[in-house]
Order: sequence, then structure tokens, then C-alpha cells
Amino acid sequence: MVDLLVPQTIMQLVVVLVGAMATCAASLVYIGRVRLERPAIGVFNGRDVVVLFVFIVTLPVLYLVLPHAALTTFLILTFVASLSIGYRPVVPRAVLWLAIGGLLGFNVYIARTMLGTVTGWQLYWAETSVVVLLGATAVANLYVQGGMQLRHVAWFAFGLGFYDVTFSVIIPLTPKLADAFIGYPLDPSIGMRVGILNANIGIGDLLVYSLFVIAAYKAYGRRAATVGVGLVAVFGATLPALAPLILEAVTRGNANAVVPAQAFFGIPALITYLLLHRHYGRERTTREFLTAIDAKRARTTVPVSPAPQGSSPTVTGSVPTLAAASTATAETAATPTERRTATSTNR
Repeated sequence: MVDLLVPQTIMQLVVVLVGAMATCAASLVYIGRVRLERPAIGVFNGRDVVVLFVFIVTLPVLYLVLPHAALTTFLILTFVASLSIGYRPVVPRAVLWLAIGGLLGFNVYIARTMLGTVTGWQLYWAETSVVVLLGATAVANLYVQGGMQLRHVAWFAFGLGFYDVTFSVIIPLTPKLADAFIGYPLDPSIGMRVGILNANIGIGDLLVYSLFVIAAYKAYGRRAATVGVGLVAVFGATLPALAPLILEAVTRGNANAVVPAQAFFGIPALITYLLLHRHYGRERTTREFLTAIDAKRARTTVPVSPAPQGSSPTVTGSVPTLAAASTATAETAATPTERRTATSTNR
């Protein structure tokens, strides 16, 4: 078992690290370029976090009791909803529905006909990983652009840490859930198989990591997002992937392991949020963040009119353009000093 455990752990480390970093990067690119239409449901608050937590806790039970045909139907509907909402602003509607149908239909076809070989498994995981990455990116942005703050994500991850330990080690619900998806369409994970080695990371973990990174970016800017990416790389990917080498409780014979990743990530995520909040102060609202992004984009795209021929290039003062003025206003609202004193809503 030791001979198999080491290469399996290395495989898990590569897959988890690549999957987590790719999803966080995609989510950052998305939030910087795409504006989602937000439903008029009010300000995101702590009550919404509790509802989301209860939903995630009870959903695995539903997965286990549903027949596989019903489970596949449920997953198809879930991915159709997330992909259609998330990519409607960037893809023409006719093309979008053809792409979604092609991605999901091809996944079902691969799972039904091609999983008898390693190549079939690799194709299955590659295609599934694309679907899951796109879905997690869309859902994370829907929440954060909808008003979810970094403090919400931090406390959410903290709570999930206790849930993960309880239902992975004490009550083996998560291992049963992982077994239930093997070989069936739309396994909600990013993964890969090489020979007899198989590794994956679930969409729930990917969603939490993406939420933390882009919520940090929205709240405090690029430096905070960079801190978030580093936190995900170390506590969300590396340490959980290496855990089977030192924690026998997470292994299940033949080097199979189900690791409670949020148990490693939740506490550092909460501590990081508290430190960021202490350093920067109040988080930017969604409106302040989007205003700053749009103003910065306008500043870089407004053309500069050439001086008339024969005129003197002498400059006696700085007269900002409308775009530059709006940029200054947005950036001032985002400074740590102003965030400690200003008050506004999340809308």
C-alpha cells in the first residue's frame, strides 16, 4: 500500500492544485470582465449564508437516496441553470444553448460508452473538468456580484470545516457520496486518471476557494486577491492533498482517500479575513467595486486629443477628464481610510 500511496498522493496534489488554481483564475478573469444581471432579492446577509449552509449539508443525502437516472437528471438541470445564467452575457443565446447541450450530452455519452479504457476515463475527466470549471466560475460570480462579502465566505468556510470532519471521518457520508458518482455522468468534480491512479477535487471545495479569492478582490483589491490565491494553494490544495501521507484516518485501503479539505482551509480563511479587515477596514460594496473597475477601464480607453498645430505644448496645470475624475472618485472610495468611515448599502 505504501508503494501505491506515494504516487497516488503526488497525483492528487497535481490534480487538486491545477483544478483549484484554474478555477480561481477563471473566476478572477470573469469578475473583471463580465457583469451578471442581479435579481432584485435584497442585500446578501448572514441569514443567506445559513440557508446556503443548510442546503449544502442536506444535498448529499438527496444524492444518495435518488436513483441514478434521477440524479443524472438533477445534475443536468443544475449545470444547465448555472451555465445559462453565467454565460448569457458573453455568448449569443443560440450558440450558448448549443454549447451547453453539446457539453452535457457528450459527457453522458462518454460515461455510457467509453469508460472501459484508461483513455476513455481520461477523456471523461477532461470533458467533465471543463463543465465543472465553467459551472463553479459562474456560480461563484453570481454570489459575489450579487452581494456576498468576504466575511460571509470566511465564516461559511469555517463552518464547512466542522461539517467536513464530521461527515468524512466520524460519519462516512462523504466517502459514500464519492463512491456514488464513480462512472456516472457529470461527476461534479475536476479530476484525471493516469494508469490505475485516479484523483479529483469536488465542486463544493472549488466553489469555496473561488468565492474567497474573488470576494477578497472585490473587498480590498489585487493584493488581497493574491493573498487569497496563496491561501488556496497552501491550505486548500497542498495540505489536503498531502494529508493521506500522515493521516491514516482519511485513507480507505489501496491508497484511496477522502480528505476533508475545508478542515484545512476553514480556520486559515477566517483568520486571513480578520487580518485583512483589521488592515483595510470596511469592505467595498459591489457598487463601489464595479464603479472602480468601470472607471479604470474608461481611463485606459479614452483617446487623448492631439494639440492643434502651432499651439504651445506648455502645461500649466492638470485638468482631469470626466473618466479620470470618476476614477479618482472610485479609487478614493476604495481607500482603507474611507472604508473605515464611509457607510453604504450592498446595492
